Amino acid sequence: MTEKLSFEADAALIHRLGRELVARQETALIELIKNGFDADATEMSVVFTQGAVGPALEIRDNGSGMDRPDLINGFLRLASGLKVQSPFSSKFGRQRAGRKGIGRFATQRLGDHLVLTTRSEHATRGLRLTVDWTAFTRGRDLGDVEVLLDEVEDCSTGTTIRIQHLYDDWSDAQIKRCWRGVLGLQQPFPVRPVTAALKSAKVDPGFAVRFFRRNELLSDEMAVVNLQTEILDHLHAVIELRVDDAGKAAWSISRNRFGSTRDWQTIHHEHLESGNPPPYKSLKNAWMKAHYVILDPSLLPNLVYTRLRDELASQGGIRLYRNGFRVVPYGDPDNDWLRLDEMYTKRSFLAPLANRNFFGIIEVHDPDGELYEEHTSREGLIENAAFSELKNLASSVLVTAATRISEDRGRKTKAGGLNRRKKQASDAQEVLSKISDAIDAAKEATERVANESTNASALAAVAKVEEASKLLETKRIEVESAEQQMADEAAMLRFLATLGMTTAEFSHETGMTFEAFRLDFGRVFETVRSVAESDPVLMNQVERASGMLSRLDTLTSYLNALAAARSVRGIREVSLGKAVQEFERGIAAQAKAQNIELSAFTPPYDPLFTEPMHEAEIASILLNLYTNSVKAIKRSSQKRKISVMADRMQDADRVRLRFYDSGDGISPEIQERIFDAFFTTSFSPPAGSKDSDHATGTGLGLWIVSQIVGNVGGEVFVGQTMGDYSTCIEVQLPSEKADEA
Repeated sequence: MTEKLSFEADAALIHRLGRELVARQETALIELIKNGFDADATEMSVVFTQGAVGPALEIRDNGSGMDRPDLINGFLRLASGLKVQSPFSSKFGRQRAGRKGIGRFATQRLGDHLVLTTRSEHATRGLRLTVDWTAFTRGRDLGDVEVLLDEVEDCSTGTTIRIQHLYDDWSDAQIKRCWRGVLGLQQPFPVRPVTAALKSAKVDPGFAVRFFRRNELLSDEMAVVNLQTEILDHLHAVIELRVDDAGKAAWSISRNRFGSTRDWQTIHHEHLESGNPPPYKSLKNAWMKAHYVILDPSLLPNLVYTRLRDELASQGGIRLYRNGFRVVPYGDPDNDWLRLDEMYTKRSFLAPLANRNFFGIIEVHDPDGELYEEHTSREGLIENAAFSELKNLASSVLVTAATRISEDRGRKTKAGGLNRRKKQASDAQEVLSKISDAIDAAKEATERVANESTNASALAAVAKVEEASKLLETKRIEVESAEQQMADEAAMLRFLATLGMTTAEFSHETGMTFEAFRLDFGRVFETVRSVAESDPVLMNQVERASGMLSRLDTLTSYLNALAAARSVRGIREVSLGKAVQEFERGIAAQAKAQNIELSAFTPPYDPLFTEPMHEAEIASILLNLYTNSVKAIKRSSQKRKISVMADRMQDADRVRLRFYDSGDGISPEIQERIFDAFFTTSFSPPAGSKDSDHATGTGLGLWIVSQIVGNVGGEVFVGQTMGDYSTCIEVQLPSEKADEA
């Protein structure tokens, strides 16, 4: 006999799904906020209350609300397909952000009692759903647990979710993490008024979320976090742009903490010197509002600086909205559509104008699609005349405004002519001698007074003068020792300078003749290949010689570039990222010849500028670290690998270089000594070896690195290894001053 059965669900399934699908309380709250976004809400308030019945949470939105079928077929039906069937919201056409079917479990995850009040736009009455999650106990059928649905009279359009008897405490830090989790859904701020005509066209006015704490006994509601308090209140300036329906463009600085504001001024990026520039031919109806910040710890409170730096690293830049809808990928991380990061990298302007210095949006109004056209993939706009004019104009306005603000701060705005401050040297011995004479005179005077009187103060003064005399003598000996050390180092530096000049001259001379040298040997190799194809030994020697010639050519070119950099005596900000990339290109062939796997990693849009220094100093650091690594690798039987990584330290105003190798490592007992002059871990070659063999392993490489790094206020030390690398030398250099970043 065949029976027809069906699955049944235990009521405890609700609790299990709630915990497994929504593990963290922050995730649960974020999902409920996303549901408000999906319901076309423009405003949402999240209120944490403390009353007589315990902590509660209210989430209020002004969205489209729900009617009875929405509640029954959506909220009360597990695994409903409403979001799958309708991936876009009905009013503003938003792509739904909430995860499918998670909302009800999010409410269960947060507290044990739910009251959901909602009214759809065209309904005359609202609905109130009450759910006691504690009733969903093990052993009861899911369908046997009742929830209550009532009609309510006094109810505004939208949805209010009240969750009582919260399971968890909520700190301000957790609330702010939730706010950051939905920041991408929020249009930062309105740029232009939303007129009645635009409202009828269903233009999305944006979505804003605010978090509050309220004491129900005192009826006191206090803001915890919103866009204004978290970011906008701390930014230094507001830059605005408008283009009317005739193509006439104007810009202004409506807020400026460093000087006066700028009233609206007409502008055209191709007629910057004109007092009355012409209108744009294609660009119409565009607006921009950009908040601007200089990421300088001295200009911001410590906590605010850290928060803004982290937020703007991912959220900074200028987003683009078309007819109220966000156009991706403009304004996304690593998207430099206005070429702000590119200009910053070139250093044509010294004003801070990277994407991370701005937080803003551009809106364009083109309801008929006459000015802008999207790609078929709906990822970005086609490059036409209007879009090109928009990009050039916006970029010009941002650079102009940032330059004006730098002028208000008394900063240089264009690159060039930066010189290192030189301190006038003093003769330490002469100064110490004068101090010694003064102390001797004071000693004689106090001794005379003490001999003529038994006053305790006079005797104490004699003792203090005697102590000062001994301290001065100790310091004099230390100064003499330091001067001797400086003289030795000066002699060493003269030797190294001579060696460097000789190397530069050699690479220059070989470079001049290398072209003819390469062509002649190329013909020789071709001739040998044509007549000795049957001789594998000779062919192998020819290929080996050809490869060595190519490597010599590459290395000579790199040395020539290094010598050229050394010839520039001025100092300036140096891009660590660029130096690493050039090092990799120059050394790659030489490393490959020694079977070394060389890799380099730098950030894609951060050039990692250092404080002013000689460009050749960075190259010297890299070359010395490389030669040390090669020697260590040759002493090891491990796979030959070198990895060079450059990045920016997030908790300090420094850029960092990490040089990894798979050599024989550095033992802990010598890690503090490896940066001393003439200390080496290399073995001395036999007495009969060539002079060039003896010249290697002198113990100056890491000392040179430490001197360069120390002179600019940086640090170098043995860092933490990773993976199958045995050694890491970490170099930290001061980054360019924050007001030029």
